[in-house]
Amino acid sequence: MKQLIVIAPDKVGLLADMSYLLGKAKVNIDIINVGLVGAQAVVQLYVSDDKKAREILKANNYNVLTNDVILVKLPNKPGELSKLAKILSSKGISIKTVNTISIDKGHVLDSIQVDKTKKAEKLLKDYLVNEKDALL
Repeated sequence: MKQLIVIAPDKVGLLADMSYLLGKAKVNIDIINVGLVGAQAVVQLYVSDDKKAREILKANNYNVLTNDVILVKLPNKPGELSKLAKILSSKGISIKTVNTISIDKGHVLDSIQVDKTKKAEKLLKDYLVNEKDALL
């Protein structure tokens, strides 16, 4: 799964502009996280068409980065993220980012960016969720 990250100066209307551009292009925002680092807005997006979204945003002068992430489903109880992190670290895989996508009583769905995606996918095969199932 692709994660888009937009880094832009924080200003009133930033999210309105970005969401308008994507909506006009018929790109659905499936998941969004917005935060600030100093005077910069950091917008993380999971969209219905990452290539089209990237083209639209770049054409409108937005700085867009992309990351490959994997989706994992963990039991919603203490220590489960620790187990997953230990599996990865024991094989020399570094976790770059973790974002919680959804939570219910039984499970937590997280997106994880690592430095060795293919190797991590093999190690975490019992936790993996495909993109279509995650976004229903």
